[in-house]
Amino acid sequence: MSAGWLRLRPHVAGRSAVAHHRLLARCISSIASAGTGSRGAAHRPRRSLLTLAIESSCDDTCVAILEKCPSTGAAKLRFNKKVTSDNREFQGVHPTVAVLSHTASLAPLIDEALGHLPEAAGEEDAQTAQNRWQQLCSVRGSVRRKPDFVAVTRGPGMTSNLATGAGGGMGVPLLGVNHMQAHALTPRLVSALARWPAAATAAESGHQPKDNEEPAFPYLSLLVSGGHTLLVQSRSLCEHEILASASNIAIGDMLDKCARLILPASELSGTSNVMYGALLERFVFPPPSGNSYDYEYTPPARRADEIVTFNSGLGWTLTPLLAGTTAMTYNFSGFSSQVQRIVEDRPDVPLDERRLLGRHAMRLAFEHLASRLLFALKKDSSSSEADPGAMKDVKTVVVAGGVASNRYLMHVLRSMLAVRGFGHLEINAPPPALCTDNAAMIAWTGMEMFEAGYRSQLDILAMRKWPVDSKAEGGGILGASGWVKDNSP
Repeated sequence: MSAGWLRLRPHVAGRSAVAHHRLLARCISSIASAGTGSRGAAHRPRRSLLTLAIESSCDDTCVAILEKCPSTGAAKLRFNKKVTSDNREFQGVHPTVAVLSHTASLAPLIDEALGHLPEAAGEEDAQTAQNRWQQLCSVRGSVRRKPDFVAVTRGPGMTSNLATGAGGGMGVPLLGVNHMQAHALTPRLVSALARWPAAATAAESGHQPKDNEEPAFPYLSLLVSGGHTLLVQSRSLCEHEILASASNIAIGDMLDKCARLILPASELSGTSNVMYGALLERFVFPPPSGNSYDYEYTPPARRADEIVTFNSGLGWTLTPLLAGTTAMTYNFSGFSSQVQRIVEDRPDVPLDERRLLGRHAMRLAFEHLASRLLFALKKDSSSSEADPGAMKDVKTVVVAGGVASNRYLMHVLRSMLAVRGFGHLEINAPPPALCTDNAAMIAWTGMEMFEAGYRSQLDILAMRKWPVDSKAEGGGILGASGWVKDNSP
């Protein structure tokens, strides 16, 4: 297929969009000038694969450079940086502010990232001089390896924001990545990063056994963020089935709304952080002096215990979410209204009472997340029929997305799985820096798709909605237009 960079029209009117594309084109011109390369050069054996990745689906402008060794499965992040738009005035993500931040930040980030491409000198490639130059580029006078491909977030997300993550021409193949697929695959990136030092030692000894990426398929993915709440069964790279999803607002959005009501004004002022759910966790559970925190949490041993209305003893109660149904859906609508009524009825709520309200608001939300996970596991464990899609082979629950950085959520999930008979399952969550939106996860997903032979055509469009489920309307990840399958060895 033709090599190049995703071309989309950003929905930014006027000269700012023109200036953005000119600056972006200048900062990558050194790579484009290196040529597109021949088909043979693109498929020659290499020690490693290299990608430059861009994530711009919401308010974070993120750029990463990732290197992966195909023979060992190990990976190294050579660059990973983000700039977050300042949305304090709006107490949440404002589309126009986010787009302007992407426009101003992306080209400088790419320019900085190019300086972290590996130097080309000393590569052990049996390549003729004629082909070798096609794999190299000049960055501020230094000869470096050109990325094998560029990975960009194609969707889902805000269309205008996604569009700013593309433009110009790089002379290498393109891969448009599904944002939610990337969250689900992030723990596999983490395991690959952990293997890099051992892989380097093995390379010196001449022995490079390839390990399987972990967690191995199939596994369950709980994808929780400000825009999504999904329980997914991940069976393979592109095969994901949605078992439960939010019917209205996402859990991250609900936690932010509760946080703005519960947090005292002193916690909200003087900070550029509009991830209010994270501020609520820090307020309710102040950082301990040691390395662990006693949450004083007793998990509900039965469903009947789980749906009991919480009585504070202070004149207010909280009703658990969807207490009257076992439907495979999440519903956070109206929960922040409960919190709002409590706060408005008590204008001078003391700090201790605010912390109590915050603790149990989070607890009920997180137990609601766990409840549908348990429904799925129990339904499968009670099945006597052989089901090729059954979860009897599932050994891991992946928790990813911005809300996955909440340590109390992880504690609640582990405790509830253990008390309900599923303590043998491993709960795998990325480090907090890789839970929120980041370009490293886009780079890794691009790597897995690239190695599987997938490429994207240059005329693909950003997708505001792009479900991961192959049974959903549109056919899921591979149902989107613009895929090219390369079956070359």
